[in-house]
Amino acid sequence: MSVTELADVVGYSKASMSRFETCDSPVPEELCPKLDAAFGTNGLFTALFEMLRGVRFPDRYLEYMGLENDALSLGEWAGLYVPGLLQTPAYARALFRKADLGATDEELDVRVAARMGRRHIFDKECSYFTAIIDQAVLHRRIGGAEVMRTQLESLLPLVDHEHGMIRVLPYRYAEFGISDVTQIVIELEDVTVVYVEGGMFGQIVEDPDIIRVRRLAYDRACAYALAPRESAAMICAAIKEYEACSHLPT
Repeated sequence: MSVTELADVVGYSKASMSRFETCDSPVPEELCPKLDAAFGTNGLFTALFEMLRGVRFPDRYLEYMGLENDALSLGEWAGLYVPGLLQTPAYARALFRKADLGATDEELDVRVAARMGRRHIFDKECSYFTAIIDQAVLHRRIGGAEVMRTQLESLLPLVDHEHGMIRVLPYRYAEFGISDVTQIVIELEDVTVVYVEGGMFGQIVEDPDIIRVRRLAYDRACAYALAPRESAAMICAAIKEYEACSHLPT
């Protein structure tokens, strides 16, 4: 059976089936019984899906990169740092240096260039990126006052633009933040998954029940986050603090 024929049988597009086959997109759980029915495999695909559910792989971050590139929309909660897609080179470099004190300048150059290369998704008309940033992120100094000032200034044009929105969750609503991990809701053509990252781990969540809980938590954070205008005002206030700090003796 060709991919086109199978797509017709199970009710998915040919493009989606091709991505499932090449592992460029996660397989939705509801597809498994349809495959079992199509091939008469008596629950084999469903059983395999259950076996692999939640398995952690060392290359999950690389897998996320592929999903990010294909996503129709991304909704990120940032509880510790400015989201990677929004980082300036200096801010990203300071983070990489903090995470790996033994890295050479050349190694840091490569990592920073790779992170900056991700920003091409903003050139895609079909993609949309929303970030909810904890207010603490604005005051967690990474790389010094000047690096932070430049980083926060770079956020202002992106607070509300055609490819996304940045909103700040203020301290007074801290209980509605998700946690100190990074969480990204990834909307693909035929399926929604969640990427969770914290410390030294990253995991792509495909379990519908966990995705539902994670999505509700993100929606609640969105509900209590400031509107774009108020978010921009809070970012500007933080910028003024760093401007004052930059004139202090070191």
